[in-house]
Amino acid sequence: MAGLSQRHLGTIAAGAVAVTVWCAAAAGGGAGVAGLDMPLLVLAPALAGVVVVAATRRSLHVLPPGKDVVVLTAVTVAGFVGVYLADWTSRAHQVDIARLLPLVVVALGVLWPEPNVLRYSLLLAAGTLLGTVGEQVTSRAAVGGALAATALALVVTNRLTAAAGPRFGEAPPARARRVAGEAAAVLVAVGLLAALASSLLPPPAGRGGGDGTRRSPLPQPAAPALDASSRLDVTPGRGAPSADVVLLVDTAKADLWRATTYDHWDGEIWSQSSSARALVAGAQIGPGTGDDAASSDSRPSGTVQRVTVLAQSAGVLPAAARPVFVSSRAPLREGVDATLYPTVALARGDRYIVSSDGSQARAQALRGAGDLRADTVPAAVAGAYLQLPEVEHAVRALAAQLAGRRPTTYDKVRAIESWIRENTTDTAGADPVPAGTDAVEGFLFGPRSGPAERAATSMVVMLRSLGVPARLAVGFLPGARTGTDRAFLVRSRDAHAWVEVWFPNAGWQRFDPTGKAPDAHAGGETVWDRLLRFLRRLWPLAVAVGLVALAWLAWTGARWRRRRAALPWATRYFARVERAGAARGRPRRPQETPAEYTAELAVGVLPDARLAEVGALVTAAAWSAHEPGAEPRARAEQVLREATRATPARRLRRLARPTPSEPPHGPTIPKP
Repeated sequence: MAGLSQRHLGTIAAGAVAVTVWCAAAAGGGAGVAGLDMPLLVLAPALAGVVVVAATRRSLHVLPPGKDVVVLTAVTVAGFVGVYLADWTSRAHQVDIARLLPLVVVALGVLWPEPNVLRYSLLLAAGTLLGTVGEQVTSRAAVGGALAATALALVVTNRLTAAAGPRFGEAPPARARRVAGEAAAVLVAVGLLAALASSLLPPPAGRGGGDGTRRSPLPQPAAPALDASSRLDVTPGRGAPSADVVLLVDTAKADLWRATTYDHWDGEIWSQSSSARALVAGAQIGPGTGDDAASSDSRPSGTVQRVTVLAQSAGVLPAAARPVFVSSRAPLREGVDATLYPTVALARGDRYIVSSDGSQARAQALRGAGDLRADTVPAAVAGAYLQLPEVEHAVRALAAQLAGRRPTTYDKVRAIESWIRENTTDTAGADPVPAGTDAVEGFLFGPRSGPAERAATSMVVMLRSLGVPARLAVGFLPGARTGTDRAFLVRSRDAHAWVEVWFPNAGWQRFDPTGKAPDAHAGGETVWDRLLRFLRRLWPLAVAVGLVALAWLAWTGARWRRRRAALPWATRYFARVERAGAARGRPRRPQETPAEYTAELAVGVLPDARLAEVGALVTAAAWSAHEPGAEPRARAEQVLREATRATPARRLRRLARPTPSEPPHGPTIPKP
């Protein structure tokens, strides 16, 4: 490459950038802005023109090398900050910005074909690829081609920069193995950075087509039909839950996906006392019974869930509490507790979107409600959610003991919740409740283990015995995030039950005696959380990379030691002298011979007159190509060791001491 002219170098570099941008545009589906698209058939001649223009004109030295990338980066960052401040951050606009980048690269390649700017153009091309991943990419081969072209183009620009710089003598030709290794290393680095960026950047919400189906294959195995029964018997035994998939919930924050609630308890079975379900007017959902007082403060605060049905069908739509907006292909009905029921069951792969208020009041606000009295509970709430059959005396006594003289209803609820959490065990499977045994009494005073619905039922019964409105809610835990995506994969084993307690001016608030519910006041997932999840998924790769890196470091260290051992003694010794002088503020000048340099060091830096003899020994060994004997080498090593270890006071005394004509130890170092 040393024999190529600057025009040829610019042509090759522009061609590399053109190929990379073309591959990135192919992965993204073209280039353009909003409704103005530039298909690949038009983009390809435009990129070819970059090569022609770069071959017929010289580079424009607009800014000094190094400053150009700084300016371009600052302008790009300022542009994206301006876009963010202008609230132009919707998914469609982000894709438009990403598809605009190839056109920017074309302009930069024509106007400014400098190596640094070409590298910047390659980064923009990679940004195009990342900006369209997940929505526009339809071919994995195109993505792989873009990454490979980016890596190879970076290698080319690095080579061009090295070839354009000044050299002393003829530059040796680059070995093909070295170029291939460099390209492979850059390709791996670009791939890892792309994967890391994809994991850290929040993924686009609601991937897939707009017809309510996902383009990617649905996971297996599918759970049976998801239906909300009007009755729930807590007495039968429970087997081990399965790992069948039920839902895929794409949302930014973990929550409990509530399916339905129960209000009537007969000692063994929960049921829903009211079967009246109002049709949802349009897409708006009215507040459920008990949430009317809090409805004025409820806002669709962005807790949006885009849910894909993975079970065989769905006759109920699980969602976060307090849904305020819903979108589905099927007409819906709303229960008295704001539960959502499609008039026609959704099929596997269908999707629906729910926006929930979901906000949980703070402890201070709930304590501010004081201690509930019968006259403060609305009739609609008291009639449905204070109902109780005959309750065993031991259960009432335990509830009264736990509540004690606590001043507020909130403190009573927390006391009962904490006792159940600390003294019972939540088990996936459970034996049936023995015949003739009260389900709540058997759970609290028996083995104290069982499924979540028994713990939640016990808490509801104790709260109602104290005059606190409460109900049983069933649904699912958040599930597990799917790799680097933010969607939660919910399985049958994530089925759960918890308690909802009514508070004036706050509505229904959730409590979980099993402690499995996520923190209601926790924020959404952070970049650090996504990074940790990314590393957990790739820990085998990280271990393999670490082992390879350690092996490479060991091999490099051994190779360096072998090369250093193969050097002549004079070379290795004088390198130590140079390091000692540089560490004390007197580096060796390029024009100084070893004898001259050691003579300068002996004056004040390392005040030892014997260093001049050492410099003469090194000079003689270098010019004669003959290694000195063992005794002169030992003498030189001793001189350097004593000179570098001497304290300032000892150095002053050594300067004042006259130099003996004959050294006391060994013969004189021969001079050339």
